Amino acid sequence: MHDETSAARRWTRRRTLGTLGAVGALAGCVTSSSLRRSKPKTDDPSPGTQSADSWPCFGCDNRNSGTAGAARGPGRTADVEWTFDGGTPTMNSSPVVVENVVYAAGTGDPGGICAVDATTGDSLWRFETEGYVSSAPAVADGVLYAGTWGKTFYAVDVADGTQRWKVDVGHRFGSSSPVVADGTVVVGANGDGPLVVSGPEDEEEFEACAVLALDAETGEEVWRYDEFGERENVDSSPAVASGRVHVGGGENLYALDAETGSEIWTRNVAASARASPAVRDGLVYYAGPYRGGDAPSRLWALDAASGETRWTYDLADTAQKVSPAVADGTVYVPAASQRVCLAAGDSDDCSGVTRGRLYAVDAETGTERWTAEIRPDTRSSPAVADGIVYVGCANGISAVTVDGAGAWRIDFEGEREDGPYVDSSPAVAGGRVFVGASDGRLRAIGNRA
Repeated sequence: MHDETSAARRWTRRRTLGTLGAVGALAGCVTSSSLRRSKPKTDDPSPGTQSADSWPCFGCDNRNSGTAGAARGPGRTADVEWTFDGGTPTMNSSPVVVENVVYAAGTGDPGGICAVDATTGDSLWRFETEGYVSSAPAVADGVLYAGTWGKTFYAVDVADGTQRWKVDVGHRFGSSSPVVADGTVVVGANGDGPLVVSGPEDEEEFEACAVLALDAETGEEVWRYDEFGERENVDSSPAVASGRVHVGGGENLYALDAETGSEIWTRNVAASARASPAVRDGLVYYAGPYRGGDAPSRLWALDAASGETRWTYDLADTAQKVSPAVADGTVYVPAASQRVCLAAGDSDDCSGVTRGRLYAVDAETGTERWTAEIRPDTRSSPAVADGIVYVGCANGISAVTVDGAGAWRIDFEGEREDGPYVDSSPAVAGGRVFVGASDGRLRAIGNRA
């Protein structure tokens, strides 16, 4: 626990609750608002229980499982059905889908949030934001939630795109996607600074990055956890299950109490800043570079209650920056490596060329089931639906069956010779796959007639 006096001084510098006014808070690395209303404690829905036309948040559910049991994709034959221009330089964040409407955010200036008819690709409404949105939004109970690089977090009515509320908590919101559980919105935020802290000797400090919990109805801060040391941001998307918030912080994985934000356990498992955990059947799955450099990446399975290691699996690649998906007893995780020419004429192992692979690992034992080549590399978290694993592949999207066989691949066309790249994770609903790309466009892939 850090010094409470210093924490209190930093708290006085934070701006809170934009249009709502200031709200008092208790000092310390975890603060709990006295304004929080009592809510019934319920567990989040089981993975894969969303309806066939719903993919409401990053990873599809509160656990980031990356699968919806009822969802239907285009199957083994597919083509781009429609393309929507978001009027933004890039659309690298992941879309979400609820009741035949796709919600996608612009990740460049101008940004904004678009609502698009999932069948036709027609615009339904557009909501202008202060700063761009770098993460997938979350939709729950008719409200869309999203934070911006402009330090503003929004709640937007999905029926007409009007603002319900907005707050400014003094933090920029990066790649961490919000999750809504038990009436609370949980999201990671970047640090901010420097700040001049007043006292006997004025000193310069940086605002710590944090995991924030906001009341879903009002935006009031419920709690914050900011015991991350020198880290500058929390880009990992939280996974909420069984009363715990699981979130990555680069060198560590954290389990926090979902009601209070207090730390339950932490484990040193180095990963990319953007890597997010997935939770299923009492285990937390988390992947990333084991020790950086040329060492292989590693997939961990940790006990969700204690943080103890159940098993680890070494990937044969060195770059792992995204989240695993867990479906039907299998963990799917993409990774990539850069190849270097070792000899003249070696066309299969050349400098500047990357390779990508999708790994399928037994969720209980950690043994490999299969690997599939994804060329030229992988950039997005996978989505599993209807017997197919969908994953972004640099300039398009690939589909691999749950048995490891290639189903199809689509390369997106764009103004650049090599096409737009895909950092966006796919969302699967209503017989289509939806994905954003670096050219600021949202694409729907449907069944090829």
